[in-house]
Amino acid sequence: MVAARSLPESGDPLPLGGIPLPRTGAPLAVTPSVPSPSALRALAGRWLTVLPDAGEPDVDRLSELLARLATALRAEPFWPLAARSIGAELLTSGLCGERSGMAGSAPEDTLPGTLGLLRDAGPAVFGIPGPESERRLTLALDELSAGFSGALRMWTHRAQEGLLLATLRAREGVERALAASETHYRAIYTQGPVGIAVGDLDGMIVDLNPAACRMIGLSAPPELPRPATDYVHPDDFGAFVSAYRRLGSGVSDTVSLDIRVVGVEGVVVWAHLTASLIRGSQGRPSHLIAVIEDVSERYRLRSRLVRASSEDRLTRLPNRTLIEESLRQAFVPGAARRVALCALDVDGFTRVNDDHGHRVGDGLLSAIAGRLRIVADPHLVARTGGDEFAVLVVDPDGVAGVAALADRIVETLAAPFEIGGRSLAVTASVGVAEDSTTRVCPEELLRAASVALSWAKGRGGGTRVVFDPERDAGESARSELLNGLVDAIGHGEFRLAYQPLVHLTERDVRGVEALVRWQHPSQGLIGPGRFIELAERSGAIVPLGRWVLGEACREAARWYAALGPRAPYVSVNVSPLQLPEPGWVDEVAHALEATGLPPDRLQLEITEQAVLGDEPSTMDALAELRAAGVRLALDDFGTGYSSLAWLRRLPVHALKIDGSFIDGLRHADPDPVDRSIVASLIQMAHALGLEVTAEWVETAVQAERLAELGCDLGQGRWFGDAGPARFVPGLGPRTIE
Repeated sequence: MVAARSLPESGDPLPLGGIPLPRTGAPLAVTPSVPSPSALRALAGRWLTVLPDAGEPDVDRLSELLARLATALRAEPFWPLAARSIGAELLTSGLCGERSGMAGSAPEDTLPGTLGLLRDAGPAVFGIPGPESERRLTLALDELSAGFSGALRMWTHRAQEGLLLATLRAREGVERALAASETHYRAIYTQGPVGIAVGDLDGMIVDLNPAACRMIGLSAPPELPRPATDYVHPDDFGAFVSAYRRLGSGVSDTVSLDIRVVGVEGVVVWAHLTASLIRGSQGRPSHLIAVIEDVSERYRLRSRLVRASSEDRLTRLPNRTLIEESLRQAFVPGAARRVALCALDVDGFTRVNDDHGHRVGDGLLSAIAGRLRIVADPHLVARTGGDEFAVLVVDPDGVAGVAALADRIVETLAAPFEIGGRSLAVTASVGVAEDSTTRVCPEELLRAASVALSWAKGRGGGTRVVFDPERDAGESARSELLNGLVDAIGHGEFRLAYQPLVHLTERDVRGVEALVRWQHPSQGLIGPGRFIELAERSGAIVPLGRWVLGEACREAARWYAALGPRAPYVSVNVSPLQLPEPGWVDEVAHALEATGLPPDRLQLEITEQAVLGDEPSTMDALAELRAAGVRLALDDFGTGYSSLAWLRRLPVHALKIDGSFIDGLRHADPDPVDRSIVASLIQMAHALGLEVTAEWVETAVQAERLAELGCDLGQGRWFGDAGPARFVPGLGPRTIE
C-alpha cells in the first residue's frame, strides 16, 4: 500500500529556506541491521523481472539503488524525501522501457511491479524491525513513486515542448493575423500541430482548424456554426459553460481548464483548453479563441498510478487502500445499515517460503486469492498484507451469516493446493467483526476484526473467532493496567493491608500477612488478583516486591517499637521471579537493617512452584535467610507436586494449607476427603517440626475443626479482614466463642 505523503500541519516549524520538514514518527526501537550485499543483489535480481529493458549487467546498478533506499530507511531522523531521487533515477536509467503509443508498454507500467516487490520483500532485506518499519517503508515508497512520476512528467513535458511552443506561436499569430495578415493567419491556423477553435459570444463554434478536427476524429470540418457544448462531456458541462460565460462577458480575458472532449463514435479525449477573448478595433469583445492540447497521456499515467496504489500486483485483488476506502464509503449516511469485516491470515505461511522458495509462495498466495474470490462472491475481497486478506460484507444477514461465511473460508482454504507440482496444505485464521454503521466508525471495525484475528491465531490457527466487546474490554483494561504498573510504583500508588494470623487454641495474633493493593488514579482500589499476574508477566513484580518488602518492614518495625516481643511478625509474599534475582538476599538484609526490624519478626512466604526446581542458588538463598533468623513459610501447600523427601530438604519454618481444602470443613457434615487430607497434611508437617497455618477460615465451625485436628494458626475473614497499618497495634482477633 502506498499512503499519501506526510505534510506539515499548521504551526509546524520550518527549516531554513521555508521547506516543510516531513513528520518522521517515532525513532526505531531496535537498531536496524545493515543489509548484506548478497541480500541486496538477490532482491535486485528479482527486480530485473519487472523492468523490461534490464538485464544481468544492471544488477549492480539496482543494488546501489536498494542500498540507498536501505540507508534512507535506517536514518535518524527519518527523512522520506530522500527516496524521491531514487524514483527519479529509476525513470531516467533507461531500464523501464520506452513509450511506444497507447497500446504499447510504457515506463509507468513498471512502477506497480516495483512498488509491490519492494513492499513485500523489502522489510526482510532491509533489516528494520518493529511496527515503525512498515510506516517508514510506506512513506519512502510513496516518495519514490512521486520522484518517478515527477521525472516522467518532465520527460513527457520535453517531448511535448515543441508542440507547446507551436501552440503559443499559433495563438499569438492568430491575434496578429486578425489585425494584420489573413494569409499569415491561415498558414498558422491550418498547418499548426495544436487544435484551435474560434467561437462567438453566444457559445457557438464558428471555426475549427484541422488539428482540432483530427482530435475529435473528423477528417474534415463539421457543419458550422454549432454549439460548443456538443463536444463537451456531460460531467464537465457546468465548468465549461461557466468559463465560457466569464470570457464572453469580458469578466476574464483568459481562462484555462481541463475537460473531456467527446468526439465521433464516443471517443473521449482529455484536453487542456487555454481560451482568450479577442476584442475588435473599438475594444469590444468580438470572438473567443481556444488552443486545445491533448493531455490524455497525462491522465492515463494518473489512472495507472491510482490503480497501482489500489491493486495488489501479485493477486490482482484490491489492496488495503481500496478496501479501507470502500469501508469508509459504507459508513456514509444512507449507504448501509450494518457492515462486517472478515480479517484473514494464512497460518505458518513463512514456512512455505522458507521450505519451497518465494516463487512457490507467490503461487500459493495467487491460488488462495482465487479461492477467496469464489467462496466470498459477491463480496469485496482484498489482499491487505503479505499473507493477509480481508472480506468486506455490506448489510449482512446478521453476525451469524458472516460467521458462516468465515467458516466456509476456513474450510475452503484447508483443502490442499497444487503449486508447481507440489501439494501444499495450509490453514487460515479468520477474525470477524460486525456492527451498525451508526454505532461504530470504520477504524473501530478494522480494529475489532484485527483483535478477533489475534484471538483466532491464539487458539492455534485454522479457526474463526467473532469479536466479543466484553472480552475486548477486559483485555484492554488488563493492558492498561500492565502499561501503568511500573510508573505506579514510582508514583506511590500502592498500599499495604494486613490480615491477622491467629493461634487457634490460645486465640492471640501471632502475625499478619501483608497484602498489596493498588490505589489506581482512575479505577480506584484494585486487589492483587487483577495485577499480580500482570506484574509477574512483565517483570514489574521485582521492583514491586522490593517496595512491598521495604514498606512491610517499616510498618512492622513501628509495631515492634510500640509492643516489643508482643508485636506480630509480618509475612510477605515472594514471587518465583524474585528468588533467582542476584542480590535478593542482600535486599532482605538491607530492609531489616534499614528499618531495625528483628529478623524473627519477618516471614517470607514462598510457593512450591518457586522451589520445585531445587536450584542450588535458590536453596542456598533460603538457607542463608533461615540462618539469619528470618522465618520461611511454604504457601498454598497441597496444590503442587511436593514429595515428603523433597519437603524435608526445604529450610522452612511453616506450611500454609491451601484454602481449597479448608473450604470443605465449613459445614456441619464436613467433606470426609478434605478432612482426611487436612489431617494428613497437619500430621506430616508436625512430624517435620513445621508450624501449620490454614487459609480461608471463614466460619466458627472451620476454626473449631482445625483446632481439633491440631492446626496451629488460622487466617481468614472469621478472624478479621485485611486492614491498614494503623489497625495492627490494637488488633483484636474475633474469639472462637
